[in-house]
Amino acid sequence: VITVKRILASKRAAAAILFTLTSSTAHSFTSKEPSLQGKHISVTKIMSNEVAPLVHIPLSQSDLLENEIDPPSDTSAELVAAFQGSGFLRISTPLVPLELQKRALQAATEHLVKGAAAIPKEEEESSAAVPPARPGPGTVVTHPTDPKSYVMLSPADDIASVSSVLDEYAKALELAKIAVLRCLAFGLDLDTNYFARLHSENNSSLRLLRYPAGTEDTGNRCKAHSDYGSITILLTDGVSGLEAYHRGKWRPVPHAEGALVVNAGSLLESWTNGKIPATLHRVAGPASDDIGSSKEVLLEAIGSDRTSLAYFADPDKGAMVALQDGNTSNDKDGTKDVKDMSVVDYIRWRSGGDDCNAKRSGLAFTEEEEGRVTGGRKKRRAE
Repeated sequence: VITVKRILASKRAAAAILFTLTSSTAHSFTSKEPSLQGKHISVTKIMSNEVAPLVHIPLSQSDLLENEIDPPSDTSAELVAAFQGSGFLRISTPLVPLELQKRALQAATEHLVKGAAAIPKEEEESSAAVPPARPGPGTVVTHPTDPKSYVMLSPADDIASVSSVLDEYAKALELAKIAVLRCLAFGLDLDTNYFARLHSENNSSLRLLRYPAGTEDTGNRCKAHSDYGSITILLTDGVSGLEAYHRGKWRPVPHAEGALVVNAGSLLESWTNGKIPATLHRVAGPASDDIGSSKEVLLEAIGSDRTSLAYFADPDKGAMVALQDGNTSNDKDGTKDVKDMSVVDYIRWRSGGDDCNAKRSGLAFTEEEEGRVTGGRKKRRAE
């Protein structure tokens, strides 16, 4: 049973931790912004092995336009508890109906298949050594390390020129993002728009991903990693393999038609002082280490191509990794002090920087995360 201590005057009490604008630009946030340091989280954390429980968010577009309307308290409590439990949840929402999801998957698949066929064979074979130069909008790129191809679409690109369906889908996800952020803030006894205010610039991006079929010897189709924005909203075609590292083991993230997978990024983990984890996840193959899915399921999955659409919700560029001076970021990478970084600098760093010869497509995981995975593996083998 999830219990929530809702104080009727919490809206007024939350005013003490509202964002303070420090310039004439309404959307400019600085390191003076308060964080959740010491903030009591009143939702009981679910200590279970369940990954990605399903939460229905009934908010409509008109509800989101009415900023004074709070989301349902039970929905917000469920969402926060799911985030706290594993960092993963699934949502159903009228903002992104099943019919639109199906059209988006079809449009993404058609674009990826057509674009992959246009990649020269020599370029495809050499891509593992040196990542390609920054591609143009809509260009399909072979991933430098994983067996997949992808397209990254951002607000700076004309998504409609790639696909009117994907443009429609991206706009629907923008609404879903705000709905999740509003429920999250309300469930944490904050002002309902606490997190939504940090996403007013619409810096989100949409990545189309295509994993070709493999063999029984195929390992990870997507390497283990944590996301580095605030939240990620994922749509898949239902082909199995997505796993989250929860409570010391890799566990399959269940698929439900019509539901979207949502997971927390490292910025949200930092802002909530670790109360909401940025969980490691991967797309496993039958030869992956320590698989959480059954071997039979992964053998069946590897026989099919796999399409997914990942929507990365990145905050405003002026926001900081640590929202208050003196707070400690939970990104304990051991490589670089990140607490004084702006969001734009942090994301550039986590995604590999501007150096095309960096020989990496981003930090798969931090040193702390690496220790969690390898430590858990050694413990299980010892047992």
